[in-house]
Amino acid sequence: MHSREEVIIGNQAIARGLVEAGLEIAAAYPGTPSSEILPGVVHFKGMEGLKIHTEWSTNELCAFEVAFGAAAYGGSRAACFMKQVGLNVAFPALLRSREKSIEGGLVIVSCDDPGPQSSQTEQDTRLLAALFGIPVLDPSSPAEAADVAYWALNWSFENKVPVIIRSTHRVSHARESVPLYEPGARKVVLREGHVAGKGRKLGIVASGMSCSLVYDVIEELGAGEAVSLYKVLSVYPVDAGLLNFVDSMERLLVVEETDEVIEALIGDAKKVMGRKDGTVPSSGEITYDIVRDIMSRVLGEIGAAKNLFVPDGAIEKALSDVAVIPRPPKLCPGCPHRASFFAMQYLWPDAIYPGDIGCYTLGISQGAVDTCLDMGAGVTLAEGFYDAFSQDGRLVPILASIGDSTFLHACMAPLYDAVKNHKRFILVIMDNSTTAMTGMQPTPQTGVTVDGTPTRSVAIEDIVRGLGVDYLRIVDPYDVPLTIRTISEAFDYLREGTRPAVIITRRECLLLAKGAVKDTAYPTDIERDCTGCKSCLKTFDCPAMSFDEAVKKIQIDDSLCTNCGICYYACPVQPQGKALKAAKKAGKPDSAAANTP
Repeated sequence: MHSREEVIIGNQAIARGLVEAGLEIAAAYPGTPSSEILPGVVHFKGMEGLKIHTEWSTNELCAFEVAFGAAAYGGSRAACFMKQVGLNVAFPALLRSREKSIEGGLVIVSCDDPGPQSSQTEQDTRLLAALFGIPVLDPSSPAEAADVAYWALNWSFENKVPVIIRSTHRVSHARESVPLYEPGARKVVLREGHVAGKGRKLGIVASGMSCSLVYDVIEELGAGEAVSLYKVLSVYPVDAGLLNFVDSMERLLVVEETDEVIEALIGDAKKVMGRKDGTVPSSGEITYDIVRDIMSRVLGEIGAAKNLFVPDGAIEKALSDVAVIPRPPKLCPGCPHRASFFAMQYLWPDAIYPGDIGCYTLGISQGAVDTCLDMGAGVTLAEGFYDAFSQDGRLVPILASIGDSTFLHACMAPLYDAVKNHKRFILVIMDNSTTAMTGMQPTPQTGVTVDGTPTRSVAIEDIVRGLGVDYLRIVDPYDVPLTIRTISEAFDYLREGTRPAVIITRRECLLLAKGAVKDTAYPTDIERDCTGCKSCLKTFDCPAMSFDEAVKKIQIDDSLCTNCGICYYACPVQPQGKALKAAKKAGKPDSAAANTP
């Protein structure tokens, strides 16, 4: 019997299942939607008084190899956690590890991001696992995720084979009441097979969250007499019951995210409907509305329609009359990255801006990010851009931007490559002292571990110097004139130098500092003196600022404004903005006096 229940998210449920299964080693690199699993392990090991080694690794390859080393050669029960694109970083070791027998147990949790919601790509971990013969499980709810995690670690330990658990953001971040057991006491019966309906005209095969949605839609449409639902939990290896179910149905509909994995494993193109024939959308998240529309259409085609859903047009019409201000993703009010991007774009509006993965990707709205490929590509793309122009004898402004965590994750080797091969561009490392986008996890320079234990910290500037960079400056991005002047000096250095120039813009993330902005003032003059030119909206893009069409002036939302005052520099009628404009017109960006409000 379980002793208690808690309402927790799927990632915490995965952590709980692993802890109950005797987890000894856990390593991870933060990445949405996987970030909460390792803190969950820390929480539950403390709750149960267990001894489990936990660590934020420098990147996903480190996390995987730590866990693999402990499991393969140390005989431990180990696990590593990452998001789906992070698994790409660990892929070389993953591919090799599948060929080795391990002494202990190893679970790899890879959290996919259909949509994608917070990633540059959507990719399917199930496809990778099936292609290379790695067992992979696809839970459909937080409670099931806890059971799957418990079962997977025990099964891996008994069979000496690594196992992948593939979650998606809807499972990872959904909340459910999950039973908590004493370590070693959980009794798990994996739920795979025929779970709903009794019809034979249409069989539906689904896995993960898609299966949960299909189950609900069958109930809503009253389609249980016409259809049957087969729930796939073990995507690879394929359970024999799936093939028997396929044979027993007249037609088959496969609903899965995001690739044609189960559909390809079934392989009966004439009988099967799914992504391949266009019945199911070829990309993107499978939502409740999409499942309902698909099933309504398919049931109508096979003559099994009963209680088909009829949308209420009045609701849509009412919503169309509501004026909703578009709110695309933006940097937080007062974010130091915004000041850095403003300075970069103000000085070089036509520069090339290789970007990277993190909060700072949002610099695209300020015209200071042109590319977003993967972690580390901010540096390597800058190298390629330099080579392309240098072949024509041209030195153009190339301003690459990355974050502090990304630098330590993936940019040290690329920066050394740039130094060694004499690439000339400016690298702006935006140091906000945390891994902000994925949940404020510590970085190697923070000096604390995942459970708060002090550890040795590293300084980015020491690494940059050690890699051979000659031009290195550290500035406070809130000092906009100094930042502009430093960028200008860096480009002057590139005219004569033979290596990249590095600028570290350093100011703590406001979320980490809990919004405590000192030595600043509320920019009331912005509203009072506004001429309606909208320059601040175009170049500064702060969510605390909006344009009031009635009075033709900028309005500042007191509930959002952090009083950073940097918008003074973006306003051409304020003294700070006038000084920048005059200096730029004179071709002397360094003559604008530092006058932070």
